[in-house]
Amino acid sequence: MSQVVDDALAAGRAAGDRKEWSEAYELLKQADAENELGASDLELFAVAALWAGEFKDVLLVMERAYAALLQEGEKARAAYIAVELAHHYSGQLQQAVAQGWMSRAKRLLDEEPEGAAHGYWALQEALFTLGKHDFDGAIALARQAEEIGKRFGDRNLEVRGMQRQGSALIEKGDVAEGQLLLDEASTAAFGGELDPHSTLIVYCNTIGACRDVADYDRAGEWTDRANQFCESVSASAFPGLCRVNRAEVMRFKGKLTEAGAEAGKAGEELRMWCPRIAGAAFYELGETRLRLGDLAQAEASFREADEYGKDPEPGLSLLRLGQGNVKGALSSIRRALSDDSLGIPARARLLPAAVEIAIAADELDEAEDYVDQLGEAANTYDTSALKASGAFARGNLMLARGDAAGAFNCLRQARTFWDATGATYDVARTRESLGRAARLDGDEERAVWEFQAAAARFERLGALRDAERLAELLAVKKTVMKTFLFTDIVKSTELLSTIEDRHWANALRLHDDALRSIFADWDGQVADHTGDGFFVAFDDGERAVRAAIAVQKTVDQEFVFDVRIGVHTDGALQQGESYHGRGVHAAARIGAQAEGREILGSQVTLDALEDFPTKNHRAATLKGFKEPIQVCSVDWETR
Repeated sequence: MSQVVDDALAAGRAAGDRKEWSEAYELLKQADAENELGASDLELFAVAALWAGEFKDVLLVMERAYAALLQEGEKARAAYIAVELAHHYSGQLQQAVAQGWMSRAKRLLDEEPEGAAHGYWALQEALFTLGKHDFDGAIALARQAEEIGKRFGDRNLEVRGMQRQGSALIEKGDVAEGQLLLDEASTAAFGGELDPHSTLIVYCNTIGACRDVADYDRAGEWTDRANQFCESVSASAFPGLCRVNRAEVMRFKGKLTEAGAEAGKAGEELRMWCPRIAGAAFYELGETRLRLGDLAQAEASFREADEYGKDPEPGLSLLRLGQGNVKGALSSIRRALSDDSLGIPARARLLPAAVEIAIAADELDEAEDYVDQLGEAANTYDTSALKASGAFARGNLMLARGDAAGAFNCLRQARTFWDATGATYDVARTRESLGRAARLDGDEERAVWEFQAAAARFERLGALRDAERLAELLAVKKTVMKTFLFTDIVKSTELLSTIEDRHWANALRLHDDALRSIFADWDGQVADHTGDGFFVAFDDGERAVRAAIAVQKTVDQEFVFDVRIGVHTDGALQQGESYHGRGVHAAARIGAQAEGREILGSQVTLDALEDFPTKNHRAATLKGFKEPIQVCSVDWETR
């Protein structure tokens, strides 16, 4: 070996000892080009390439180290390298290759006396098992790794086994025991008891565990420490991993622009080396863009996350909701929650979106089930953010059901928790809901106060779509007394399956024209028109009922389907040609309870009109209303 190569090799080893990884990489690369390195130097070369961010060389050099160790008869050490290769190939989403390396390692270890390498195999197998949501299996394997580490004096293995048990226990729901193990592992890492690689792994896994249970304060603290550690050991590669965690904490704190920048950098840094974590970065970028109101770019980010193996939920379902596709959003979030193997933290990350979407779809019983599950998760993990999510979800459910006082209490509690955690965006959302509750309760002054505060915060955060929505809520409104009428074609979906599309479209057009003409004749204002129904406002109850009778007679004579109609007089908030409030909700719910060919009205509305005979008097339980409402049918056929 020449003097130049001898010098490069010695200098490379010395740079590795100093943790000057970029320098070590260049020197060892030079030495290897002149004369192929031995097994131990190849291992150092691979480590230097990894920490210097020279990812193109890492796996090739590690595979060469594996072969060299086998040639030297170091089977146990070769098995350890095989386990490391399995871990890295898994991060690159090459699961078959990863399992192949795990099988090689197992065959080698089966021929060797038990040692530390057996523990590292168990540690990696525990990670794979945890990915399958087999929590008990993962805990057993991680405990085995910890015990082997203790017996053979490998503190890195012992602590990492402890940490992996903690993560699995928390996923399972055994929070107290899991947290103790995580704290002990984190203390060892922070105290300098571990090598740099194990230190960073413990940091990252601790951050992930905190994030999974919405403990963003602790996640933020450990993220800062991980970044400081990377800087102290000149690790240019691993900040990409830390950026993903930091981006999520920033998003939670409402630093949306900064979070997007961090997530974007992380995705680009990790795209080639670790697609699995790059997928998490692109998902974070999608979540941030969603809050900033850039739906097209959010969808692009969620698609990229999906391509890199990251499940784009619940962001994708919320995107569909934001696009106005309520049905698609509900189907999407239902599929995400249908995986019974999900741990409690994973479900808790989906449930707030599930509540929001179910409420938007008017599936309030389903929403209540999700609210209850979220409450159980909050009780289990006892973090402020989960408690806030639970209270916010329950408050919005009560709001949807018309319980303004109950909603206000829950939402006020949610705001207290969000304020304590610094969740700026969520505070704004909660204040918007508080405004809606105040408006429902008739306190317009308080409603405007909350809406203005929410709008100002959304604008500061750059959440433009949210700010625009608040501008609509703050637009001038007035309270009016109207008679509201809702129509709906009965079983239109079933009819569509029996009639050709062109015939159905023609029938709908004729139906719409006929009803619009009738409403105009009786001075009705069409406030909304869905595919097969109308929402109409009348100044006079008698005109509303006469219009309803005219509709039923026309449909009876000219169409092959039946129509149901609901009528109710009540106060509402008017903004332009739109109406909102409990009176509108009551009229819609009454219409939904009518049968085909029936005009169903609230008794208080029809009792005030002497010219119309009624029948079928009964109490109706309406969605969103605590007390039943007395209703009856207009006897329009006899009349």
